[in-house]
Amino acid sequence: MFSAKRLEEIVRILEKEESVDVNSLCVQFNVTSKTIRQDLNKLADMGILERFHGGAILKQTNNNIFPIHQRKRQNLEEKKRIAQAACKYVNERDIVIIDGGSTDLEFAKALENKPIIVITNDLAIAGEFLNKEQVELYVTGGKLRREGVYSLLGRDAERTVQKYNANKLFLGTSAVDFRQGLMVFSAEEAELKKAMIASSKEVICLADYSKFHQLALTSFATLDDIDILITDQRIPEADRSFLKKSKLKLDIV
Repeated sequence: MFSAKRLEEIVRILEKEESVDVNSLCVQFNVTSKTIRQDLNKLADMGILERFHGGAILKQTNNNIFPIHQRKRQNLEEKKRIAQAACKYVNERDIVIIDGGSTDLEFAKALENKPIIVITNDLAIAGEFLNKEQVELYVTGGKLRREGVYSLLGRDAERTVQKYNANKLFLGTSAVDFRQGLMVFSAEEAELKKAMIASSKEVICLADYSKFHQLALTSFATLDDIDILITDQRIPEADRSFLKKSKLKLDIV
């Protein structure tokens, strides 16, 4: 198993169990204890876990990039404000891709019933449109991810997205770093997000400020790939000034 995939699997185990031990991981992944210790040290450097002799535990922090079940409950008011702001960018007859994630779910809830086409890989988001009869809904195929979300990933999902041309993409992310760009913990999720970006004329990223200056396993976009970034008022003046020098439009709510 490649290093990036192994790190992703360790993250998933941490998300479920909140702790891991070196010996069990060695057996599970059929690698040496040295390799596992290096993996755990990388995840510790990213702020995901705390090391102890023979293993690691999930790090308790104030950020909300991990784990998924905590992200869905945190910063809810900021996410709702971001969702309301995102609605103003949707016009009748638009073809929009709505990425998965907790902020995009709030966006789907807030979006009014009007004649648009929505493409999504998130089953929870799709459910928000079942009674919005003016919305023409397309759901990708793919492998179901169940760890706290109900999103569809993999090549089938990517092929569905690649078939369409969207006016706008409402993009989610697990982490934002000015150098590393936008990041997530899953390589499959990263590949689907790249396909969504490639299929969209305008990319609108929804990210509350707790995701800024964080790291995740896999980068999928740079700031130059984003047209509009909607975030909340916690963003400090230094970050505002930096982002205003780039080509993207910064929308603070």
